[in-house]
Amino acid sequence: MSFETVDGEEGERVVRMRRLVRREGHLPFVPFGLIPLAGLGLLFLIALVPFALGVQGATKRAVTEALAANGVDWAQTSVSGQSVTITGAAASGAEAHKARMIAKRAVSATPFGLARPATRVTVPQGPYTNQPSAEDVEAPHPAAPLQDVTDEAIAAPSWTFTLTHGVLTLNGTMPDQDTKDTVVRHAFDKIYPPRITGVNDYLDIAGLVPPEGYVEVALRGVNTITQCDTGQAGFERGRFNLRCELPDTEADDVRNAAVASMPLGTIGKIDILPHEAVVSCEAELTDLLKEARIEFDSSSAVIDASSNDLLDAVAAAVKKCPGTLRIGGHTDSTGPDDENETLSRNRALAVRNALVARGVDHQRLIAEGYGAAQPVSSNTTPEGRARNRRIEIRVVRASE
Repeated sequence: MSFETVDGEEGERVVRMRRLVRREGHLPFVPFGLIPLAGLGLLFLIALVPFALGVQGATKRAVTEALAANGVDWAQTSVSGQSVTITGAAASGAEAHKARMIAKRAVSATPFGLARPATRVTVPQGPYTNQPSAEDVEAPHPAAPLQDVTDEAIAAPSWTFTLTHGVLTLNGTMPDQDTKDTVVRHAFDKIYPPRITGVNDYLDIAGLVPPEGYVEVALRGVNTITQCDTGQAGFERGRFNLRCELPDTEADDVRNAAVASMPLGTIGKIDILPHEAVVSCEAELTDLLKEARIEFDSSSAVIDASSNDLLDAVAAAVKKCPGTLRIGGHTDSTGPDDENETLSRNRALAVRNALVARGVDHQRLIAEGYGAAQPVSSNTTPEGRARNRRIEIRVVRASE
């Protein structure tokens, strides 16, 4: 469309007018005004594609890492948007359900902070690799017998005896005054510098009739802990527990005393930590993890296959170690603290699961993540950051 000028005469005046001329095939003005808006919409769609792909990638990465960190090694993941499909041969319905819940709870970093990216998770519904046969169903293997803990033992007053720096500290509750007097007197009789230099009595009295065998169990606590250099004996919910560091030559006697038949309750967790064995264990693990590193996929808790031989060697060393071991994951200072802590914890869990898969008792392993809080080198250089990204394995000491 355009304007044209028309001249006309009116008396002696010349009148000049402009009139709108609409040509065939031309659109009105308004649709042309929408072109910029359409362009903005197109730009928005173009920008949305990489954002959506980023969300999809974050979802897959978060779910894969979470499954690996929790020992789900049978599952493969595929992602469409925020919908996750898990495929693979689960051992049981419980394992499939476990994988689904891990995927649903997985978190990853987003522009708005940590979030759970997966909105829908689909898992296989069988058949499972561990389906029982007809023979198994008709004639199941009997469960291993368990030591019974009586209600009387569970309800008995609990106590904790701790030996640190030569001082024996008695905490907890005794049933009555006579029982307390017997235990405290026996503890003072054990003073023998430099191992035992004093006793702190913080025991309360419950005002109860002591169950049969209670005094003997409490005296066992005093007798075993006072043979340690440091440690803790305890009786809680009917279970006798002991953590004890001492010379190698005395370890067998203390262990035998700790695990002898109980007149009340049952044996709980007994950790005997001979000094020489602890030192030898930690030295071997330190050497293994100094010469080579457990490698992970970048920014991930998935262990690289190149570390399998190293993990075999670490598992063999751990099996020779006494007591409980702590697997510590560490990162450099790159990235937010909360993300580093999550990554380091997931990597420690992945190593724990890898060692359990190699025959290490899972009850002997603790996994913890420290993020960038415990650097061993400067984070200002690539070499220093590489040294700070590490896995450490140490014996949990009796004093911890």
